[in-house]
Amino acid sequence: MSRRIKYVAKGKHQTRPVKDKKQVNEILYYLLTKRDRAKQRGNLHRSWLYDRNYMLVLIGFNTAFRAEDLLQLKVKDLVHGHVCIKENKTGKTQVFNLRKELLEIIRDYVSRNELTDYDYMFPSQRTDGQIRAISRQQGDRIMRDIEEHCGIHYCFGLHSLRKTFGYQYYADTHDVLTVMKMYNHDSPDVTMEYIMWNSNDTEKAREEFYIGVENRPKKRKKKA
Repeated sequence: MSRRIKYVAKGKHQTRPVKDKKQVNEILYYLLTKRDRAKQRGNLHRSWLYDRNYMLVLIGFNTAFRAEDLLQLKVKDLVHGHVCIKENKTGKTQVFNLRKELLEIIRDYVSRNELTDYDYMFPSQRTDGQIRAISRQQGDRIMRDIEEHCGIHYCFGLHSLRKTFGYQYYADTHDVLTVMKMYNHDSPDVTMEYIMWNSNDTEKAREEFYIGVENRPKKRKKKA
């Protein structure tokens, strides 16, 4: 019997990275604003939901985990600053240290929500007696809410968080080999296709790049 291959749809239904840094900021600001407004109005449950959703997106943008790995994160996986997880899809291990600024935000979130090491970072609000992480379906609903309220006119989903990390990192550094290793990809071509870097991105990078005089150079001291 031949091996059944899972078909991954491409085109308009393929999730895309957020390429505009201003839109990345808009997404995070939207979630923070919803959180703070709910708190001001005394709706603590809604404030907690948006706090959780903000952290989901922030951590997704900054760790590049696949959706299934991101949703299953527990406090102990992040709060100590040294990340070591085994990818669900590939079985490969991800090991790295969190940036200091991100770690402080994570610890503040854990503290104000009184989470313990073995709690999920993004707990579900279901009240069936079991403690669960939010499901893939819940995660997708959160992304659709962001898509609607932040004027995103392309397919934005949980994997967009992972793709955004790679796109923005490459846009800043043009270091495809490092991105490839971060993703645990097998080749640079796979990585470039995954982050959807195209000819328009290349032209934009060329247009923004400039070598010229910025400051008057200091005079060199003459050798004695």
